[in-house]
Amino acid sequence: MEMRSRAWGLVSGARRRVDAWARWVPGSFWRWAGSGVLAIAVAVAYFLAARLSFYLKTKPDEIAAFWPAAGVAAGALVGLGPRARLPVAVGVLAASVPANVSGRWSLSTSLVFAVCNVVQVLVIAGLIERYFGSAFRLDSLRQVLGLVVAAMAGTAAAAIGGTVGAVLVEGSTASAMTIWNHWLASNVPGIVAVAPLLIGLVSAVRHPPPRSEIAEGVVALVALIALSGLIVFLPREPLAVVALVALLFPLLLWLGARCRPVFAAAAAFIVAVTIVWTTTFSIGMFDERNFPIAERAPVAQASILAVSLCAIVLASLFSERRESEARLARSNMMLQQEQNNRLMNIDAITGAIAHEIRQPLAGVVMNASTCLRMLANEPPNVEGARDTVRRALRDGNRASDVVARLRALFGKKPIANESVDLNGLASEVIALSSDELQGNRVLLTAEFDNSLPTVVGDRVQLQQVILNLLRNASDAMSTVQDRPRRLLIRTEREEGERVRLTVQDVGVGFNPGAIDKLFQPFYTTKNDGMGLGLSISRSIVESHQGRLWATQNDGPGATFCFSVPCGQRGRADVGAN
Repeated sequence: MEMRSRAWGLVSGARRRVDAWARWVPGSFWRWAGSGVLAIAVAVAYFLAARLSFYLKTKPDEIAAFWPAAGVAAGALVGLGPRARLPVAVGVLAASVPANVSGRWSLSTSLVFAVCNVVQVLVIAGLIERYFGSAFRLDSLRQVLGLVVAAMAGTAAAAIGGTVGAVLVEGSTASAMTIWNHWLASNVPGIVAVAPLLIGLVSAVRHPPPRSEIAEGVVALVALIALSGLIVFLPREPLAVVALVALLFPLLLWLGARCRPVFAAAAAFIVAVTIVWTTTFSIGMFDERNFPIAERAPVAQASILAVSLCAIVLASLFSERRESEARLARSNMMLQQEQNNRLMNIDAITGAIAHEIRQPLAGVVMNASTCLRMLANEPPNVEGARDTVRRALRDGNRASDVVARLRALFGKKPIANESVDLNGLASEVIALSSDELQGNRVLLTAEFDNSLPTVVGDRVQLQQVILNLLRNASDAMSTVQDRPRRLLIRTEREEGERVRLTVQDVGVGFNPGAIDKLFQPFYTTKNDGMGLGLSISRSIVESHQGRLWATQNDGPGATFCFSVPCGQRGRADVGAN
């Protein structure tokens, strides 16, 4: 036990020292270390791929028939982006020279070929970045065709330098056009067969596919490997090509339709490796008895290019289809959401109108009834009837203003703002609500800051907010019996040129867990409430560049506050339909 504790202590101490050293080492060291590792990895992969290619040479002084090393370098640089340009170029340069020397080229020619290989990769990656950006993926036919065109352009440019090196430096007996054609025919299939796999792997690491897709893709690839071993032993007959297509196409179609392009690229790579292996070692249908070496190489190149293009084109077309379906689904979802929002707005407008004009309409009815009683007296109380008619007119006008301002709140046309005295506005609301407050036995206390600056906004809308807060506070105390029903309304100045109005009650309060729901439309704790008053009030305050919030009192009841800027105009896009 003691030895185990001592060993664990040594391990922990070593780990702490390593962590401390890692923190001490600057970030630039890790970046250079990562670049060095990438350069070594590219160099090793490039060298091994190049060595495999030299087995397909028909003559010592000819270009290799298949050059997957170009696909290794191009795929790594395009997949990783511009930051990998230097390590990939260094890796290609470091691997090309020994690879070509081991392929029986002279050192001078190998140096020329190495420079051409670097230029080829940089041109391909530069064209991809120029026309498609640094985040390149084979998710569309346009990108697949762009990769093929860039591969042909970069290879054609590099082939010129390679031809010069083979003819002038090496003294090759083959014609310049033949060498140029061989370079192009060997590099383009290598890029098309290998680069998409590396690009897809980098993309899959950044955006991992679902596990179900990985499982399905692995099953299809295993079936393809088994099928590839069967295909190479087909006899050299015309029907062999038909059988080749009939057996391979369903699997390629399966991978393209059901999985991401990286799986189709992996399938193309498997087929390419199978063709190269059987061609190199004269196995099966690519036996030298069926095809002489001079014929096997072009057949292998054509087969690799055809299968690779078929696989990645199918994958890109299905990927485009999936993306179109996803965009259509998102558009339908957004349209449905917009429709639901419109319906909610209609419900909110109608509910808000019913909610807000109920009080003034009740006042109109009550004043009209009072007026009729006064006129029915003997003698008629004409002066009292005149006063009640005035109050009825006031309530009717207030109901009309409420409807107009609610339509303005939910509309888009701008309305004119005005300078508003918040103290005077609160006093008017208290006068309008005095009868209701007295009927509910509410003791109102007003604490107004007389030095309060004016605010710029809509008078009726701000009045509606204060009226809602007072009415909610009165309703919250309607069931209180064990204490006085006290209500406080206070105005004060805040820092930052803002003014605040506070309404505090001693009612039943609210559940602290429901504080986020208080201002949501149609949420209410009242039996006869509609759940629109606070939602509309918050919309009004926010349209004035303000904030409305609620807090639970230390004792009974709750406090509602809103704060708006003074001396600044509210939002200009509040308007009517």
